[in-house]
Amino acid sequence: MNALIPFALALVLITVASLRYRLPPFLSLVGTSIVFGLLAGLPAETVITSITGGAGRIFATLGVVIFCGINIAGVLRESGRIEEIVADIRGAVRRPLATAGTAGYLLSVPLMCGITSFLILAPIVSGLHTDREASKTLLYCAGIAGMISYVLLYPAPVVYSMITTPGLFPGDPWEFNLLAIPLSLILLAGLLIALRSRSSLPAAPPETKATGWHPRAWLPFLVILVALAAGTLIPPLHALANVNLALLAGLFAALLTVPGDIRERAVARGTKNAGIIIFDLAGAGAFGGVIAASTFSADVTALVTAYLPITLLPFVIAALLQAAQGSRVVTASITATILATIPAVLVINPVALVLMVSAGAFMFSYASDPFFWLLKRTTGDDFTAVVRNYTLPLSVAGVVTLAAALVIQGMP
Repeated sequence: MNALIPFALALVLITVASLRYRLPPFLSLVGTSIVFGLLAGLPAETVITSITGGAGRIFATLGVVIFCGINIAGVLRESGRIEEIVADIRGAVRRPLATAGTAGYLLSVPLMCGITSFLILAPIVSGLHTDREASKTLLYCAGIAGMISYVLLYPAPVVYSMITTPGLFPGDPWEFNLLAIPLSLILLAGLLIALRSRSSLPAAPPETKATGWHPRAWLPFLVILVALAAGTLIPPLHALANVNLALLAGLFAALLTVPGDIRERAVARGTKNAGIIIFDLAGAGAFGGVIAASTFSADVTALVTAYLPITLLPFVIAALLQAAQGSRVVTASITATILATIPAVLVINPVALVLMVSAGAFMFSYASDPFFWLLKRTTGDDFTAVVRNYTLPLSVAGVVTLAAALVIQGMP
C-alpha cells in the first residue's frame, strides 16, 4: 500500500489522541507507530524493531541534553536566581517589553526547553508591569521570543536533532549559528517592533531599584560557554566542545553553588520533568523509525516533486508534522529521520535544509501545540486572541525563515 494514506491516517490519530483523549505524546506516538507500520505493510517484527531503535536513538541524542537543561532550570528556579537574571537584563535594557523578549530569547536555548523557560519566567515577566493588558503583551513577547531562539539556534534540541542526524549536516555544527543568530535577532527585533506599535503599553512601569550584577545566577551559562570555547579553540581539550559534556559542566556548576535542600528539591523536580520530556521525544523517535522503515520517503518524494521543487520537501514534511502533533522537537526529529532516507535532499544546501525544517516547525502552532494552551491559561485570553497573538506571529516567523532558506539555497 502507498504509505501516504496510512501517514494521513496517522496524523489524524495523533491529533485525536492528543486533543480528544489527552493522551501523553509518548503513548499517542508509539500507538500511532504501530498502526502506521501495520497499515503500511511492514511485518510486525520490523515495526517493533523500528520503534525500539528509533526511541533508543533519540535517547542517545537528546537524553543528556534535556536532562541537564531541565535541571539547570530547576536549580535557578528553586534558588530564586531567575529573578536575578531578569533583574540584570532589565538593568541593561530598561524597557519591560525588551526585557521580556530578551529574557525569553536568552534562556530557552541553555535550558533546552521553550516551555520550561516560559513557565519559570511567566510570573516574573507578568510582574514587570502593573497594567493587566500590558502584562499579557509581555507574556506573549517572552513566549514567542523563546520559541524563536529555541527553533533556530544550535544546540537547542530542534536544530540539534537535525544537525546530529548522519548525512544531513556535514562539517562544524556551530557554523550554522553564523546565519541562524542574525536571522533570529532580526525576527526578535521584528517582534518587539510589532508589539510596540500594535499595543499601547502604559508609559509608567513599576520602579525597581538597581541591585547590581548577579554573577552566580549566570554561572551555569558561563561555564557552558567557556567549556565549548575551550574545546573548540584548544585541541587537547577538544572533548569539551561536546554539547553533552558542556551542559553537564553547567549543571554541576549550578548544583555546587546552592544549599543542599535547594539542590535536592531542584533535582527531584527536574528529573521528573526531564523524564516526561525525554519519553515524549522517544515516542517521536519511535514514529520516525517506523516511517523510515516504510516506503513513505519514496512516496512523498514522488508526490511533492510532481507539484513542487524538491527543495521545498523538508518544509512541507515539517509543517505537516507540526500541525499534527504540535511539538517542535518531535517535528524536527521525525523530519530528520525521514530526510536521511531520501538521497534527493542531499542536493540541498545543509544550512538551507535545517532552516526549512525550522520554518516548518514554526507553522500551524495551533490546537495541537501544548504551548498554545499554556499561553491561553496564563494570559486568560480567548481562543481567537491566542491565535492572533501567538499562532500568526510564529507563522510569520516561519515564512521569513523559509524565505531565508530559499535565498541561501539559490546562492551560488
